[in-house]
Amino acid sequence: MPMEFYQGQPLDPDQLEALRLQIESFDTIEVIDPEIRAIVARNWPHLLAKLPPDEP
Repeated sequence: MPMEFYQGQPLDPDQLEALRLQIESFDTIEVIDPEIRAIVARNWPHLLAKLPPDEP
C-alpha cells in the first residue's frame, strides 16, 4: 500500500486500518473531507458507495 498523507502528515498502516474500520462501521456518512475521500478512493474504492455524493 502506498504512503498516504492527511493534512500534510503521513498516515501509518494502523491509522489507515482505523480509518477503514470507521468507514465500514458507519451506517450513514453525511459529510467527508475531500482528502479522506481521495484516500478511500485510492485504497478502498468499494467503500465509495458509503460516502455522500462528491460536491461539484
